[in-house]
Amino acid sequence: MKNLIIALLLGTSIMAYGQKEGKPRQQMQDFTPEQRAVLKTKKMTLHLDLSQNQQDQLLALNKKWAKEREAKKAELKSLNREEMTSDQKFKQMNEMLDTQIAHQKEMKKLLNEKQYDVWKKSMGKKSQKLKERKEHYAKRQRLHQK
Repeated sequence: MKNLIIALLLGTSIMAYGQKEGKPRQQMQDFTPEQRAVLKTKKMTLHLDLSQNQQDQLLALNKKWAKEREAKKAELKSLNREEMTSDQKFKQMNEMLDTQIAHQKEMKKLLNEKQYDVWKKSMGKKSQKLKERKEHYAKRQRLHQK
């Protein structure tokens, strides 16, 4: 009987922990593009030890990029990826990479060499995490389709 009670308590506590609300990514979706830009700038200031001048410049860039990202997101929602031709997909991917290259060039102008190296390494880690998350999602989708 004691084992049953312990098992029930353990099971309910695990379920309650697993259903916590407010994952960081979901919280960020509630913010406006400008609010996201401010938070991103502050995080980067802490991470890269930016000067006040760099902070101001980065905030302006982040606001611009956040607005562009919001517009692109709205545009992509209206598209049906499955109905896109390979040329349309290529064009979309090419535009995305051109944007990333432009952002990287702007960051290189803004940051000193040491800060740029730290930023570049952190971007590599973020892209690796994103890749892992996509692989995990695709794996889950395949399991549910079977």
